[in-house]
Amino acid sequence: MSRTLPLTLALLGACVAVFFYATTLSGPDYTQFLVRYALIPRLLLGDPISTAGYSPLPAPVTLVTSMFVHGDTGHLVLNMIVLISFGAIVERALGAWRLAAIWLVAGVAGGLLHAAIEPNSTIPVVGASGALSGVFATAFLLDPRGRIFLVFIPMPYWLGMIVFVAAHAAFIATGWSPGIAWLAHVGGLLGGFVATAVLAPRLLRAT
Repeated sequence: MSRTLPLTLALLGACVAVFFYATTLSGPDYTQFLVRYALIPRLLLGDPISTAGYSPLPAPVTLVTSMFVHGDTGHLVLNMIVLISFGAIVERALGAWRLAAIWLVAGVAGGLLHAAIEPNSTIPVVGASGALSGVFATAFLLDPRGRIFLVFIPMPYWLGMIVFVAAHAAFIATGWSPGIAWLAHVGGLLGGFVATAVLAPRLLRAT
């Protein structure tokens, strides 16, 4: 497998470009941007609401566009570190098209789970975290005995997965940091497992 990472770098470049474009907007223009490109659960699954004065995309499309929008610099930087770390592993092992499929399936699954649990929420959901949770799941399946750095702490993949799942269960149960769509991360993780099992079953059995 080539050591070049065209898709990982393309995804990173797209996320960074969208973020910097968003920083040029303010006030009504930024609101218009969010309504158009962020995932708003109520527009996707909830009761009808008026979007007069805005020009939103068809709600299902925002399951994809929202993955490339980030709320602030910290959100972007953290997600791009995860993308470079695990996207590189997956792209080298499975190739660009499988990484693209896993990213898409996981991101959509994350958005759908969040919207299904909170169908009448009008809070915009943005970020690649759901998609990246799926990429993390794939990297784990490729080498569960490998080692990773989780929050700068070295640990085996399997332990990192336990920490990820336990932390999300605790955050969801306690309602900690309600500004973060924890359910989208969980949906993305599940989507990543399913997508990897479908796209690379032989390779997974070989590991």
